[in-house]
Amino acid sequence: MLSGLPPSGAGPQSWLLGSAAGAGAAPWLSVPFPDAGPQPGLPGISSVAVPLPGLAGSPAGAGPLPALPRLPADGTGTPPPFLPTLLLPLPLLLGPPPGPPPPLYPFQEEGARFLTERHAALLCDEMGLGKSVQAIVALRTLLEDGQVRRALVLCPKGLVLDWARKFRRWAPEVILCPMTGPARRRHYEWRYPRVQVYVAGYETWREDSEVVQPDFDLVILDEVQRIKNPGTQVAQAVHRIPAPRRWGLSGTPLENRLGELVAIFAYLCPGLIPPGAGPREVREAIAPYVLRRRKAEVLALPPKEHREVWLELGPRQREAYEAACSRAREAFTLGETRPAQVLTLLTELKQLCNLEPESGESVKLEFILRELPAIQARGEKVLIFSQYPERTLLPLLPRLIPYGACLFSGILSQWQREEVVRRFEEDEWPRVLLVSLRAGGVGLTFTRANHVYHFDQWWNPAAAAQAEDRVHRIGQHRPVRVTTLCTRDTVETEIARLLAQKRELFNEVVEGLESPRLEGEVLAELLSAHLSGTGAEQGRRPRGDPGL
Repeated sequence: MLSGLPPSGAGPQSWLLGSAAGAGAAPWLSVPFPDAGPQPGLPGISSVAVPLPGLAGSPAGAGPLPALPRLPADGTGTPPPFLPTLLLPLPLLLGPPPGPPPPLYPFQEEGARFLTERHAALLCDEMGLGKSVQAIVALRTLLEDGQVRRALVLCPKGLVLDWARKFRRWAPEVILCPMTGPARRRHYEWRYPRVQVYVAGYETWREDSEVVQPDFDLVILDEVQRIKNPGTQVAQAVHRIPAPRRWGLSGTPLENRLGELVAIFAYLCPGLIPPGAGPREVREAIAPYVLRRRKAEVLALPPKEHREVWLELGPRQREAYEAACSRAREAFTLGETRPAQVLTLLTELKQLCNLEPESGESVKLEFILRELPAIQARGEKVLIFSQYPERTLLPLLPRLIPYGACLFSGILSQWQREEVVRRFEEDEWPRVLLVSLRAGGVGLTFTRANHVYHFDQWWNPAAAAQAEDRVHRIGQHRPVRVTTLCTRDTVETEIARLLAQKRELFNEVVEGLESPRLEGEVLAELLSAHLSGTGAEQGRRPRGDPGL
């Protein structure tokens, strides 16, 4: 149980109503984590206690909440009367309403107006400028004016409660339903007539779209690049929503190919972009529907400094790495060059650049450990990002726990992730957060940190930019230092070259982008070049970094 919170009561599955300080005090609800029990880097947390708004007069030690009515597995029948009580006006689990929101920045007011004036829109402000807040304010205006009755917000699953909290702050009167429960309960919740806004993860909508009758006046797609591949089930489920108003939010709407932007507008504004359109035609067609601002243009944020540090593999890492290269050359000789095989070979090489699993040797970790004492002496916090939570972050965790480290990844339940974020932002512990790029790279705010380490690099530079902008955003008051750790004479030299090409690409359709090929054959070329040694010197010390 969390320190300072009421006891969880009868057991891990109990939902108890009580008061923290006797009659008349604010009551609380003890809510278990779905997968209660110790987690790596998160010891002893099994439940959370949240206040119950509107029930301040409840006597201390009140009995258990009424049992939820049993729901038929097929989701048929009339929704039970108890559940809507939890949903109106907002979910109990979000706690009491926060104080009044701060005034919008002028550029945010402009963004909200831009959205309200358009049935189709793509707000692609640089990350950290509050796109979700602008969308909520715009939606609230349309609800007040009667132009929208019912709206759907789709976002990455891990951001559902984050969106709900923002609604609670910026539009507290809105009747909101975050879709986070099991399928049979969700099938009831989709039919609640008084709900004005539903917030669901993309995968949740994919699962539920067959049983929901879409009746939405507005659809907001957060991280709209999730529908960039039309053949995916998520994209197909989204395309079945016939809403008259459709807004997309993304700091990186175009990540790899021009076709991704075309696919996004195929839903936001069908028929807008003619078949076979080139970069210039696409830019001209979408210009009236796109708004993009950069932080440097509209905010006086502290500076963000980037550095690439190139390290030499330790002897055990080098030995394991060369053995993996030999296996990869043998696989190429046998013609094993299908995209999945190439990606598996590259992944093994990249993971060995991070850590040698048998000995635990990691030159990247040793570099971070040399810097942590000085950082923490200044009272500053650190994020360490990796795309390999199980193969990299988990093995590193024990050596970082003395520095106040905690893990943030998909192995934690949604409740646990929410509590880690809250503690990191509000409390002294944790001081170092090991973050899975997939779980924590979008939508969250970690402005208590001002040091970011990229332990490895994703194929898409936009993913790294999104991750580091969890720190460099509204609310940050310290200079931010971003460090990318790389190893010499490894596949990471070729990856650095590829990412440099893709950064140039982003500056051509969104910032003014036709992409090089980024399909399986490009990865095969990358690996082949590394194994043959043709790119060994290229990118060894980019940007003048002296290396360490």
